[in-house]
Amino acid sequence: MPLDESNAIGSRRYQLTVVAVSTVDLVGSAGGWMCDKARAGWDVRVVLTDDSDTRPLAILGASPLSADAALTDVMKMASLGGALALSAGVLADERIRAGVLGILKRGLTQVTVWGQDWPAELSRTADPVEHRLSSAARAFKAHALGAATVSTGQIAGTETLYSLSANALRPLHSV
Repeated sequence: MPLDESNAIGSRRYQLTVVAVSTVDLVGSAGGWMCDKARAGWDVRVVLTDDSDTRPLAILGASPLSADAALTDVMKMASLGGALALSAGVLADERIRAGVLGILKRGLTQVTVWGQDWPAELSRTADPVEHRLSSAARAFKAHALGAATVSTGQIAGTETLYSLSANALRPLHSV
């Protein structure tokens, strides 16, 4: 996995690139998982496909990438290794789906997806992964949801994500 050597102190950090439809989508579905990654020392960078407020990302320990960053550049960066996390909703974009397929075929990058909005023509052979949130992640997620102006209530102790393998995004064909 690539390490980020740009830190002024010279420490090396694993990279997690996240692509999400919106801040609310990301924080509500995978915010605790992302916070735990950041607290474990990962360099977490997020691209949003809408113009959401990025304050909740900072609360969770993530840095927004420029909204002007081309998705192809983001996918190229993720293909170098590390980890890539995506909202299932962004897989509807053919360019993103093709980029993810290429990344999976190379086998250098861990790919994780969250959400229920999977494109109908794609199989769902991804392996579900339950992530148990740390107490800190639950607290930070509650604050991030509040900053995203979402009523918070009780924060669940787990989040379900899906680990993708190379055949997870193969098109389904009628027989």
